[in-house]
Order: sequence, then structure tokens, then C-alpha cells
Amino acid sequence: MIDFGARPVLRGFIAIEGLDGAGTSTQSGMLEAGLAAAGLSPVLSMEPTSGPIGTLIKQIMRGRLKSAETREETETQLAYLFAADRFDHLYNEVDGVRASIQRGRVAISTRYFFSSYVYNGRTPEKLDLVDRLNRDFPVPELTIYLHVPLEVSLARLANRDVREFYEQEAELKRVGEAYATLLRTLGDRLLTFESTGDPRELSSRIVKAVLERLER
Repeated sequence: MIDFGARPVLRGFIAIEGLDGAGTSTQSGMLEAGLAAAGLSPVLSMEPTSGPIGTLIKQIMRGRLKSAETREETETQLAYLFAADRFDHLYNEVDGVRASIQRGRVAISTRYFFSSYVYNGRTPEKLDLVDRLNRDFPVPELTIYLHVPLEVSLARLANRDVREFYEQEAELKRVGEAYATLLRTLGDRLLTFESTGDPRELSSRIVKAVLERLER
């Protein structure tokens, strides 16, 4: 069992996680707006990032760039690339998460290393690789998990023009089960919400819960 509870915490950092189609991008943007309306100074980013390594990752995942001969080799390469992109996301001095927090901002990220664990850790060996690459990264002060039924995820993904290779039913089922196991060790640093119904009503509940936690 991987225990995130024993890892250092980065205060002022919030990650939003969930299956593809759970609304992570939508709710991240709404959370940024909600925190700004409350007088805070949020900054929103995502993984993979828009930096050079993150852009490469997106091209591989969309099938625009062939990086290896087999799916297994590609996933191994992606594990390394995600870790490199994550290091830049956290620590670059221009717009990195840590630099933003040091400037008094609340950093929100659509996805973080939890996604690497559940998407890239398909086998015990792959999970061990992902853990070795990510175990030195800090845990967010808060992680928001958007739970969505598999059938809802698939229905939302059906409307996308481009499907990434993780966005298939069997993979999504496995990822949902991995999230349920993995996030337990976060304890009260985890907030879980059902991501169905009106996105605005959901956003209101998320913003309220986050503000209450940040005031502690």
C-alpha cells in the first residue's frame, strides 16, 4: 500500500482528480473563479502542462507522435516524461507551483501525480516505477476527487473529437478502482464529490468546502 499520509505537504496547493469526463477541467476553472471572488489570489495550471515536456506528452497520448514500438514501452516512456514535466510544473521559477505559492497565491492544478499512479501503474511493476519517480514530490494541502459513474464518463467522452488511449471502457474501469484504493491514505486532505448534475451547484459546494479548509 502506498501511503501518501507520510509525505510532506505543500500548503496552498490544491489538486483536482477524477476519471476522464468527470469534469476536472470545468471544476478547476470554476474553483479558480470562486476563490478569486472570495478575495484570494488563485492561479490555475494543469498536468500535463503547456510547457515543452507537457506538450510532447499530449502529442504522444493523442497519437500524433509515435514514441515507441509497443504500448508497454510507450507507457514506460510516459511515466518518465510525466515525472519530468511534474518537476518543472512544481519548481520552475517563472510560473511553477511553489513560486506561485511563495508569491501569496493559491495554486490549483487539474491533475497531479495521483493520475500517474492510477493511469500508468497498470501492473505492480509499473506502479513501482511510478512510485520511484514520484515519491519525492509533495502532497497537496487538498485533493478534490470528482467521482463519476463509468457510464457517465463514457457518455461524456463520446462527444470528444479526439480520444486518448486511456479513454477506453476497460481502462477507465480499472482507473476508477485504482483511485478508490489509492486516495484512501490522504485522510482529511481528500474531499470527494459526486460529479453529476448541475456543474454550477457542484462548484458552489466545492468552493465552500475549500474555503472552510483554507481558513483552518
